[in-house]
Amino acid sequence: MAENRSICVYCGSQAGNDPVFEAAAVTLGRSIAENDIRLIYGGGTHGIMGAVAGAVISGNGLVTGIIPEFLKSREAGNGKKLSFDELIVTRDMHERKHTMFEKSGAFVALPGGIGTLEEIIEIMTWSQLGRHKRPMVLANIAGFWDPLLELLNHMGTTGFLHSAHLAEPLVVSDASEIVPLIVRQWESGSTGAGDREVIDRM
Repeated sequence: MAENRSICVYCGSQAGNDPVFEAAAVTLGRSIAENDIRLIYGGGTHGIMGAVAGAVISGNGLVTGIIPEFLKSREAGNGKKLSFDELIVTRDMHERKHTMFEKSGAFVALPGGIGTLEEIIEIMTWSQLGRHKRPMVLANIAGFWDPLLELLNHMGTTGFLHSAHLAEPLVVSDASEIVPLIVRQWESGSTGAGDREVIDRM
């Protein structure tokens, strides 16, 4: 069993144009709370970010929001409040990503924009380079990540994705299955030992 029972969720600060995205965020948040797992996320209060955090909080779960100073008023403001039990304000995006990595025992990418894509790709890259062995999940809600999966397959077939098995995320289309899958990965020992400090060396 993983010592660090926390899940980092990367997701959009917008809701998207299909209600199924936000519904999936709520389902995931409820599941995180029900399983006594801490949510680690980007600290926003709107869109899918707000939906997943709000669902964890409604389920009496624990939430750590991590946000850079320059985004605090934009992503965590505009009058909407969420009662995190922990809010960490970082100096910049690099420190934010570093802190999210350190605090997380697994990573999930819900639908989102360029920032969400960049974050999960970075985590996949670190896994490929042997920097961690923590579960990585693409929440492929309504086929959202199909284009990325096609691109990754193309990279592999054209010979540009070395050690592809290390970078390969778990792909789940039903949000209710994400947490049980991660818990099974933890219980089977599919997490890295002593990898919390490796980002300092990158």
